[in-house]
Amino acid sequence: MIIICFFISLYGIAIISNNLPKFIKDKTDFRIDYSRKPFDFRFEVGEYSLYINSKAVTNIKNSSGKVINSISRKVQDNTSYMLNKTSDVFKYVEEKINNTVQHKVK
Repeated sequence: MIIICFFISLYGIAIISNNLPKFIKDKTDFRIDYSRKPFDFRFEVGEYSLYINSKAVTNIKNSSGKVINSISRKVQDNTSYMLNKTSDVFKYVEEKINNTVQHKVK
């Protein structure tokens, strides 16, 4: 409930700040400008600013896709490596058991 209230308050601050006249925004250190189409979000506090637009969202989406694909390939490689090693260990154990059984039978 607290999180929902926080986001509602944050959204209200963004709406109010975005709708302020330009001459008021120019005199303050705290500014929020945004537009939905095309997506453009600017948050400025003093000399610091955060700027996110539709290109940034696309870049984040593409980068996260690359990271997920890379992780998936690594997991598959590690899984196949582990299976091969496990298979090798079982073959080795099977050979040792067969050799031991054959020596006892003689």
